[in-house]
Amino acid sequence: MSDLQIVLIIIGGLIIIAVLVFNWWQERRFHQQVENNFSPIKNDALLEEPLLQTSDLLDAEDNFDDIDFSINHDLIKETPIAAQEPVIEVTDQFNELASYSEASYSEPETPLSAIHETISEDIKASKPVADDASVNFNSPDIKPVNHDGIKAIFQDAFSKNLTPDNLQQAHTDTSHSQPDEAKPEMPTQNLPAKLHAQVDLIAVLHLAAEFTVDQISSTLKNDFEGYDKPVFLHLQTPDLRWLLLSDVSTKPEFADQKISKVTCSLQLADRAGPVSRSILNRFQLAVESLGLDIDAQVEWQSTTDAAADAVALDAFCIDVDKTMGFHLLHGENGAFTGTKLRGLAEAQGMELAADGSFKYYDEAAKKQAMSASVTPAPSFVMFNRDHYPFSPDMLRQSVVKGITFQLDIPHVTNCTEAYNHMVQVAKQMETGLNAQLVDDNNRPLGDVQIEKIRHQLKIIQATMLTRGIVPGSDVAHRLFS
Repeated sequence: MSDLQIVLIIIGGLIIIAVLVFNWWQERRFHQQVENNFSPIKNDALLEEPLLQTSDLLDAEDNFDDIDFSINHDLIKETPIAAQEPVIEVTDQFNELASYSEASYSEPETPLSAIHETISEDIKASKPVADDASVNFNSPDIKPVNHDGIKAIFQDAFSKNLTPDNLQQAHTDTSHSQPDEAKPEMPTQNLPAKLHAQVDLIAVLHLAAEFTVDQISSTLKNDFEGYDKPVFLHLQTPDLRWLLLSDVSTKPEFADQKISKVTCSLQLADRAGPVSRSILNRFQLAVESLGLDIDAQVEWQSTTDAAADAVALDAFCIDVDKTMGFHLLHGENGAFTGTKLRGLAEAQGMELAADGSFKYYDEAAKKQAMSASVTPAPSFVMFNRDHYPFSPDMLRQSVVKGITFQLDIPHVTNCTEAYNHMVQVAKQMETGLNAQLVDDNNRPLGDVQIEKIRHQLKIIQATMLTRGIVPGSDVAHRLFS
């Protein structure tokens, strides 16, 4: 061993020791900051009057700024100050009480002490101004970050498996927990379950007299055909059932079914982009014309600009329309045979599909799709990295240099569970094929990189849930088709 090699070994050892010492020091510093920020309250709130120390708030703010973390503000929106808590304008109360004091100055029944007590009670009932003592009022661009709100979003998103049913329950619980004055009064409207207020432009037609399915079908013209975005016409029966017109218009048993209400909806965006202004104008004109033809009152469910909503929805889709994946490359023994690849894939529960890829289906999702008579969506897919589709003949006669595992986030209900299972299958096949797990740049993929991908997946999933769109739901499949 030469002197150069010995020196390099010593330098490498010193670097490793330095990194370990630095990590230990940083972790110890972090624990101290956490203990300082979450120290127990020493005063008894039941026996002593609470006192607010503004200096403690300033110290806590300084300590919090030292923690090394980042939040993607493009995915998680900040909550304005006015929407967090109701603010009581103390100035108006002083003016009102001052005028009242002048009007009744000569009356002995209203002593000045009573007015001071009223002012004190009103101020105590409101949120103390000293709560914002840690804010730098000299900075006009400063915006408070709602850390509690962000923490609640992630806890709700990943503490349980969300479905469209319990997501609606979560929104209901959140609405009950907020003050009444913070919620605008919106009329509740019974709409088909297929529609989504943030994805579709919806109009409800209230019929003056009952029509039959056959009468409405004969009244419709070609005004609702030829759109580049999906259009849905739903009919409501007197027993409050919603029927999709395209499903029942050709069935004789529904021809005489009475109809009391009609909904017309246009999807605002998909993977091809937002709907255009001309298409929106054409659809709105068609709905108004239909209302005149069947003597119905048209009620639009949104009062905002539909074109602007479509552009915003398309921007949201671009942010969350991501696929997570990695690759398996052949190892030192060379390319692996197709027969061995197929055997290992089928042993892991994957199926060879007609498009030339192997797909894994979650059993619960498969049963749910079969009960609804729809094609199930795979949890993840595995295909040839050289983009040659797999087939039984190709797998028997060829060798494979690399394969790709891929997960389409918006189309998978339980993204985190599907990703964990995909990693597990890939690692088992890595061992069986004597291959190597790599990223898109052919760099080895370790546990640290896999965890980073999992973290990004959770952020995208939480962003979709905060918008009210559950990954893997029917609305998500329509929106990301």
